[in-house]
Amino acid sequence: MGVVLLSGVASYAGTDTNAQPVKVGVYDSRAVAFAYFTSSPYQTGLKKQITTAQAARSSGDTNQFNALAASLRDTQDDMHRQVFSIAPATEAMAALKDRLPAIEKSAGVVAVISKWDEAALQGYKNTEQVDVTDTLVHEFMAPTEKQWKTIESIKTAKPISLDECNELIRKGQL
Repeated sequence: MGVVLLSGVASYAGTDTNAQPVKVGVYDSRAVAFAYFTSSPYQTGLKKQITTAQAARSSGDTNQFNALAASLRDTQDDMHRQVFSIAPATEAMAALKDRLPAIEKSAGVVAVISKWDEAALQGYKNTEQVDVTDTLVHEFMAPTEKQWKTIESIKTAKPISLDECNELIRKGQL
């Protein structure tokens, strides 16, 4: 009798015909990133950064303003990569780190993985996938009707490649 471990859950291979099948939660990282970036806590922090940059400009502190402006541009570029392409929703998932075990338990899954993370999904080839995108979105916000429409359009749109996204950012088109 062999024991197979999956994210801390033990399953006895071939011994229990009544065992529940292993399920993995998948999510559209673009929608989760959008929810995170538009959430009130994130927007509050972003507004503070903008206010600090404006104060630096008003006071004539060019060096601080330039550094803050560059940081804000980098942040915006990261947002674009995460919402329009398949870049991982790193900040969003880090913010959920402590809540993920409860989310996984509630969804009946052994892990939560971006649907774009092909390498991680290879480890769960023969498992049922459960979409947990909306659950993760709700961890950040209670979307308005307009926000739900945006989230749904993100989920149905084909993501642009990271290379194309970076090129659009470089050209100032995104």
